[in-house]
Amino acid sequence: MCDRKARLTLWDDLIHCADRFRSEPWAVLGDFNVTRYGDEHSASRRVTKAMQDFNSAITKAELEDMRGAGFHFTWSNMRVGSEAVSKKLDRALDNWWWFKMVGDSYAMYHPPGISDHSPVSIQMRDGQPYRGRPFKFLNFWIENDRFLSIVKQVWDTALSGSSLVVIHKKLKWLKGQLRGLCTRPDSKVNELISRLHSVQDVLRCGVSDPTVADKEKHLRIEVGQAARMKEAFFKQKSRI
Repeated sequence: MCDRKARLTLWDDLIHCADRFRSEPWAVLGDFNVTRYGDEHSASRRVTKAMQDFNSAITKAELEDMRGAGFHFTWSNMRVGSEAVSKKLDRALDNWWWFKMVGDSYAMYHPPGISDHSPVSIQMRDGQPYRGRPFKFLNFWIENDRFLSIVKQVWDTALSGSSLVVIHKKLKWLKGQLRGLCTRPDSKVNELISRLHSVQDVLRCGVSDPTVADKEKHLRIEVGQAARMKEAFFKQKSRI
């Protein structure tokens, strides 16, 4: 969507959707590949024709930026020093009915992680309560040296009740023991992402230390590798 004709077609589609849902609460979010205002570009405050077209479409669609939190710039060319450029290309827009009926919501612009874009999500105050997840036996548990001893300890424990009740109690206890048997791959991913986000927060504050930029580069690589391990783990888990 780099040429004006393609953008205008998209803006027409946006206006068409707005006309269809004019009396309903609705929102649209993602990468629009264009900024709205001069302060949304780190290297230039010039208002371009593309920006004017975008703002005109937003006005016709009767949309407005949702209240936001997190990163101001949502895209970067991933360079450092004088070559670094950041822009706000991703955003969340809502109409008046959304504001009226779902007013207590906001757009969260998350750290980019290994991407050049910051993910954007809509945050609601009233979330659905967590109801837990079903237990699944993971094959890699049997490779752990503690697996047999944990099973033996649980099964050798004397519990009161009928045979069926005792088996139920032991299985429930065993599930809890197995879940804590070892560190899952996604735990490592979360730890690395947290470290990466911390470094990116430092860079966002204007720190131009080459060692910090180099640390971010290496953390991006580590996160990518760990994410592939996590993906393989959940593929195996989903087949159980």
